[in-house]
Amino acid sequence: MIVRRSLVLPLIAAWAAIAPPPALAAPATDPPAASAEEVAALRREVESLRALVRVLQDQIAALPAQPAVVAAPATPLASQPPAPIVPATPRSQTLMNPAISALFLLTGATSIQPREGEDHFDLSEAEVAFQAAVDPYARVDLYLAFPSGESPEVEEGFIATTDLPGPLQLRGGRIKSAFGKWNLYHSHQFFSIDRPRVLDTFFGEESLTTDGLSLSVLIPNPANLYLDSLTEVGAATHGPAFNSGHRGLTFLEHLTAFFNPGRDHTLEVGATGVFGETGPSEDLIAAIDAAMLSGTLVPGDGLDSQVYGVDVTWKWRPVDRNVYRSFLWQTEWLRSRRDLETLDLAGPALVPATVSSTGGYSYAEYQFLKRWRAGARFDWTEFPDDPRARERAVSGVIRVHPSEFQELRFQIERITRNDAAAARAGGDEDDTRLFFQWIPIIGAHGAHKY
Repeated sequence: MIVRRSLVLPLIAAWAAIAPPPALAAPATDPPAASAEEVAALRREVESLRALVRVLQDQIAALPAQPAVVAAPATPLASQPPAPIVPATPRSQTLMNPAISALFLLTGATSIQPREGEDHFDLSEAEVAFQAAVDPYARVDLYLAFPSGESPEVEEGFIATTDLPGPLQLRGGRIKSAFGKWNLYHSHQFFSIDRPRVLDTFFGEESLTTDGLSLSVLIPNPANLYLDSLTEVGAATHGPAFNSGHRGLTFLEHLTAFFNPGRDHTLEVGATGVFGETGPSEDLIAAIDAAMLSGTLVPGDGLDSQVYGVDVTWKWRPVDRNVYRSFLWQTEWLRSRRDLETLDLAGPALVPATVSSTGGYSYAEYQFLKRWRAGARFDWTEFPDDPRARERAVSGVIRVHPSEFQELRFQIERITRNDAAAARAGGDEDDTRLFFQWIPIIGAHGAHKY
């Protein structure tokens, strides 16, 4: 039984009230004598109260002693020490610091056919990312790339609004253009070690990137579907499709529709068009130099160039086993239409022409274990300045994720070319290549788009 201290005093007072008082001077008249029974009853009550008081005293003695509160002596105000300075909490110290992450791609490649320069290991690329809010209205994402043997560069760096009215978002800076799906990926996000052949031939090894503005709008619709319109305007970086020397403006429009056919399935369909200017092709410049006409014939530098594309992405991820099983199928088809000039040695003169080329890829990947995925990709492409040159490729891919901070990739790729394409590749009509890649990530690397 536990008794509070507040009960002790009332009980002691009650006992004192009924206990026999000490002997006093006899009154003038003696009170009537109590009977023997009444005296015995009073004695029993006194003994009971005494027993209760003893129990209370024992319990009070068993309670932990409380430190006595001693009043500090008065100190003159002038002699009091200054209040200690409370350091800022860790959270307040990091509020203004961006999230920083870093990764690199250790890549190895070899060719089954012995060719000079095909066998190598190198740190193909390193990337450092900085991501943070500027204020309640905008955030910044900056990605610095360090390619092997090249100068560092800004792979992507843009400011994005977070508080525009309605379903709007504006971005400005260097942006990976929203052409289809794969063009948006950084190298460590690829499903394979290399990018699809059609994106290399149409946009170059660094993908289609624009310095400018991007506006994204979610389109309200009666079917309550996810419909997104993304418009970009800016100057495209140098590449096969847009390589004008004065970097004229390029305009891009991308439309996306997102569907949920079932609980475990998603389907995304997109269409893209980009318009800009291009300059002379490398083959034309080489032909003019070979004919020793470089001072006589000057090719145009503001020729029209357009690229259109459609993309389809289907994902299956069962809700009850989404960590262990999944399937992805992604396909893109591109068409290029551009004006160019050809060399007519009979003149000699530059003859204007319009060329149309097509290409695409299809990639399928199955996750058969928690950390293992197997995929296959088929590529087919023409070249934007010469549709007679064609390449085909078939690839097999294995991807392993020891954790969310590491990835290992293994790939085998078989490439075949016709005569026109082989002439661009040093005469190689076919090639079989093996790839290995190891990607570690450290720091708070932001999530990627679904």
